Amino acid sequence: MSTRRRLRTIAGLVVLLAALVAVLPVLDDAAAGRTHRAPVLLVGPEVVVGPLAGDVDALPGAPFDAAPEGDRAEAERALADGEVVAVVVVDLSSTEDTLLLPRLRTPELDRAVVAAVRAAEERRGRTVSVERAGAGAGAVRDAPAYDVLGLAAAGGGFVLVLVVSLVWGPFARTLPRGLLRLAAVGALAMLAVGVTPLLPDVPGGAATEVATVLALGVLAAGFLTLALEALLGLAGLLIGAAGLLVLPAPLLVADDPLLLPGPWADLVRWTSAGAAADGVRDAAAGGGAGRALWFLGAVVATGLLVLALTRFDGVRHSPAAAGPSGVADDVPTSGRWRLQLVAVLAALAAGTVLTVTLLPGSDDAAAYPSLASASTCEPTGPVRTVDDLNRITELRGSPQFRGGDVGAQAGLQDGRNIWVFGDTLRGGEGDERFVRNSMLVVEPGCLQVVVPAGGGAVVPDRDREVGYWPMSVVASGRPGYDLVTVTAQRVRSTDRDDAFGFENVGPAVALFVVPEGGTPQLVDRVDVGPDSADTTRPMWGAATALEGGWLYLYGTARPDDGTPTGFSLRVARVRPDDVLDPDRWRYWDGAGWVRDPAAAAELVAAAGGTSQTLSVFERDGRWYAFSKRDEFLGSDLVFWTAPAPTGPFTAQPPVADLPSDSSTGELRYMPLAHPDLLPRPGSVVVSYSRNRTDVGEVLDDPLLYRPRFLRLPLP
Repeated sequence: MSTRRRLRTIAGLVVLLAALVAVLPVLDDAAAGRTHRAPVLLVGPEVVVGPLAGDVDALPGAPFDAAPEGDRAEAERALADGEVVAVVVVDLSSTEDTLLLPRLRTPELDRAVVAAVRAAEERRGRTVSVERAGAGAGAVRDAPAYDVLGLAAAGGGFVLVLVVSLVWGPFARTLPRGLLRLAAVGALAMLAVGVTPLLPDVPGGAATEVATVLALGVLAAGFLTLALEALLGLAGLLIGAAGLLVLPAPLLVADDPLLLPGPWADLVRWTSAGAAADGVRDAAAGGGAGRALWFLGAVVATGLLVLALTRFDGVRHSPAAAGPSGVADDVPTSGRWRLQLVAVLAALAAGTVLTVTLLPGSDDAAAYPSLASASTCEPTGPVRTVDDLNRITELRGSPQFRGGDVGAQAGLQDGRNIWVFGDTLRGGEGDERFVRNSMLVVEPGCLQVVVPAGGGAVVPDRDREVGYWPMSVVASGRPGYDLVTVTAQRVRSTDRDDAFGFENVGPAVALFVVPEGGTPQLVDRVDVGPDSADTTRPMWGAATALEGGWLYLYGTARPDDGTPTGFSLRVARVRPDDVLDPDRWRYWDGAGWVRDPAAAAELVAAAGGTSQTLSVFERDGRWYAFSKRDEFLGSDLVFWTAPAPTGPFTAQPPVADLPSDSSTGELRYMPLAHPDLLPRPGSVVVSYSRNRTDVGEVLDDPLLYRPRFLRLPLP
């Protein structure tokens, strides 16, 4: 064996071994039966399924490539055409969704999709039922064994060339022998065409296209192997084995490229076996096998071109290149060639045995962490008066909520109330920690804490430095569920050792879905505007109100001139379904609604103005803004009244006094109105937050860090 041929053979062996080593972990993953970037459609309200699709895409391991779709019929069409492998119909009126699978069934992929969807649903406290799309239009049937057919086509073409080389020797030294080799490959391709109608599960209308794909698969593998043999000899056959048999091998385990990890799904599709499997799949699904046909046709043409350029017997192996013995230096004798081919076959067999031996059994689908659950019911007793509300604030309750401020509230259509709080103390003795926000769900006689994954903030911190303080909450009732909007201010820590070491850097909006009787689940959170500690920029969402199909978002701002003041008030509005898209917000300029937030008109001036967070609500056709005038600078609880949500708002005489207590260090701040809580004509229930200047006192007695309730007369 010449040195040059020996080096080529070694290089070919290295390629084959590298392919075997690379494919083993892929087979390991494929055997686990998990999907990878499987295309699915989520059908439901855009405001929910749009963000949900992004959340599904971000699941660990990337099991899905999800997209929202508002029209179920369009989603079912895409499923029938093979554009997606599943459709999830989101039913927010219950906790059970519907998973639609195609009538053309691929068992392994079906099982993996069902397992992954169920695991994803469980993390939101939901279940899923499985149906076949358009099951009434025809019987459910198994799809052809794409993997087996594709590998059979490629493997058949490759093995045939090996057999021909064993019988007739290496390379085609004459034109007739070259044509005979091509004819042998063509005969095998015709055999594939002949047996296609006999294959089970191949639909009659697709049989012709499937036969064409398989024939081209045989031709592509056979001609490519002949070309590699002519160019590189034994090294070419080794490289052909790596590309035609080893790299597509995971298809035999995975049953579908979507069960292959990372880039392997795309890599396999660019092999002859993978392209043939894709073509059969597309033809059987009715989508057409165009990509597979042109790819396999291109491989066939390339193989023929290489053979033509090497004149079938190979330029390197022509008589002109023969040495003194009359035999080309690069051409082994027939006996030695056969021994080398037997060695190649033995190496392939050993690799197959090794692969099967090391291949693990199937694994269960991944389990994803739960997004939110509710704590056990904490009994509250009857709530009929403000005194009952204050009694509840003295209950020790769940360790998941020991104390918190803000306490904004909204009523749900199932009779429950949802409460959101700012900095919240969680944990038991010796294990206290503050999280930036929390949520309670309260029903008659029962209080539950909404516990997110990891027990942290229900609106997760953006990063280590920035979290979210809720300001307002509003619920929009839909059939069977509520869409709950929580507005918040972004808070950046400036000194972790100082409880008051923070700055506000802008507003944000979080959206929750609450099924009737179910646990609130976060859909998405959006920061509004860039981070900036500029107090002259309105903090939109300081109060919210629903009226006439519009969500009104009130913004508070304070001049940056060193003059102690309260906050001015402005207003924006948006449809509730569009609240996560600030580009759709419109701002009241005093005469109409405009796009520019800088044009928003003042409804209340900063001098003698509101607190940064307040309440705005309507009662009997009259609008009220309620707040502590001049925030910490003042102590008067004041109602501003207006004929419309856009004002003009006029301050009324103070209805109560809420000073902080410098002698005890008690802070009393952020009064909020609860117009739908224990309603009574001519009055409204309000709450205010309490805290201490000494955080140690709160840690010793978290009851000092609970809201208190009052009933105040309406002006």
